Amino acid sequence: MDAAPRSAAALGIDFGTHNTVAAVLRGDGRRHQILFDGHPLLPSGIYLDHDGSLLVGRDAAREARRHPHRYERNPKLRLDSPSLLLGDREVPIGEAVGAVMRRVLSECAAVAGPPRTVQITVPASWGPARRHVVSDAAVAAGAPVPVLLPEPVAAARYFAEVLGHRVEPGRAVVVYDLGAGTFDASAVAATPGGFEVLAVDGSDRVGGSYLDQALVDYLGGRFARTEERAAAWRRLLDPDAGSETLRARFALYDEVREAKERLSRRSTTEVLVPGFAAEELLTRAELELLARPLLAQTVAITKAVMREANLAPEQVAGVFMVGGASRMPLAATMIHQELGIAPTMIEQPELVVGEGAVAVADRPVTPAAPLPPPASTPTAVMPAAYTPASVPAAVPTAGPSGPPTAVIPPAPHPVPPAAIVDAPRSARRPASVPVLVVAVAILLVIASGAIIAELRDRGGAAADDDLATTGDAGEATSSAPETQESSSDPGGSDAGSPSAAADPVFGTVYWDCPQTREYCRDQGGRPGIRGDADDPSSAVGYADVGAVFTLVCFTTADLITPRGDEGEEGYWDYHPGKDASDVMVEVDLGGGETGFIPFVWLVIDPADPNSLGGLAEC
Repeated sequence: MDAAPRSAAALGIDFGTHNTVAAVLRGDGRRHQILFDGHPLLPSGIYLDHDGSLLVGRDAAREARRHPHRYERNPKLRLDSPSLLLGDREVPIGEAVGAVMRRVLSECAAVAGPPRTVQITVPASWGPARRHVVSDAAVAAGAPVPVLLPEPVAAARYFAEVLGHRVEPGRAVVVYDLGAGTFDASAVAATPGGFEVLAVDGSDRVGGSYLDQALVDYLGGRFARTEERAAAWRRLLDPDAGSETLRARFALYDEVREAKERLSRRSTTEVLVPGFAAEELLTRAELELLARPLLAQTVAITKAVMREANLAPEQVAGVFMVGGASRMPLAATMIHQELGIAPTMIEQPELVVGEGAVAVADRPVTPAAPLPPPASTPTAVMPAAYTPASVPAAVPTAGPSGPPTAVIPPAPHPVPPAAIVDAPRSARRPASVPVLVVAVAILLVIASGAIIAELRDRGGAAADDDLATTGDAGEATSSAPETQESSSDPGGSDAGSPSAAADPVFGTVYWDCPQTREYCRDQGGRPGIRGDADDPSSAVGYADVGAVFTLVCFTTADLITPRGDEGEEGYWDYHPGKDASDVMVEVDLGGGETGFIPFVWLVIDPADPNSLGGLAEC
């Protein structure tokens, strides 16, 4: 074999709950799965051997039948724990994950040479803690600093690059990922720069293992007819039983899982239950009866994700079913019935994400200018491994939960890119307003706050008249301070007003999620900009996270919650840590237009996110 392919391999790793999949892209463009003991699936379980070494894969599963207390079947589900108790030893979680990564790297080196680059797929909803565990484990195992790629982006790459489906900018792939221990649904948009996650949701209580448990419970009901059989079944499932019973229980779950997989191809099968002489007949109809409630949850989540992403049917390039448990025929049937879209399936859906990680040859990863991470943070871990770009207007990245056609009425006048979601992200960065200017502006406004308050007090009962000046204030394009003072001056005159010469007050759309993460920056967090403070349906656009506005004044309206749903025209946002608010802030949109943003989404005084920073009432 020539040296070039062996020294220029790119490795993609899908570290899964039950199985890990890896694919390699050679220097000559060939792409193929890595086999582990002749199989493309490497069981993710780890086993602590008597000599203190960690076994991985089938070796670990084989030894676990003899000493199950030294085995962890699903280390991915334990990433939030600092360590795993295997036998009598505490194994750090990073060391456990590193053992899986080391096995993958070893097989890659044997068949294709050491990888030049490594991309590891992770759930799009993962936070920094889990991402760092996986990244650090890979580096400790001998990999170059890996790039972490959102799993739905890898699936969308496979859909477009490997299967050859055309996904034009402005359209999106809906990824239905039903794995062994989790379910995730994602809307992934095609953009000029690659694929970008629009919305994602899921459940860690739905997956193939939960269906396995439902099957075990169902079989147990058959043994309740006689006391002798019921007692034998209870002993089999006793969590405090000895090693021999634990081995039998492992064998039971393996048998049930294999029977479930056989029923994807056949209408009937038999299950051998350890400790019982007769085999139990199981039919696909029985399996589907048990699976339907679980699959109904996945369909509901998928529909909600499509709604969150404001995807009209014609904008969906396809519903792509990935993950081993998605091969169940009932899953595709329910998706087709509920969404009206025939889903795309392949013979081995569990291989999609791993191969999708290397489906694009040597595409440079250019994260979208995140905030600088701490010096101790590996720079390749924080951003997701795809290139965000502006999402065309046909596919807004986050918007109301109502029908797309009724969400954003066309803006009557042009609105500057900093305020509207369909402008290029590079034009909407807050860097255009230096932090120093913002700080100086805040200090000046605070200094004038006492004078403004005195003027308002002298205005007394004339405060109601102030609201009538809001429309006039909206006519100013860059004189927010003047309009602010005219609305707070009972006499309607700005003569001698101390605030007339004050610098503008700036506000930044705020989202309580680290902006160094692609997921935080690109999911939700874009409140609607109202044309009228009291009318949720008067939206003229959406404010992007990090957009900086010149503020005019504030007023009150109906209560708005951080996860607000204002009916069919709701503004939806994942926004922990912020209380509900009935304050609307009028902002300068340029071009002679103003709009109102719910205060719950604005930072005015960086030292106090819940302060109006001296802003005057309209």
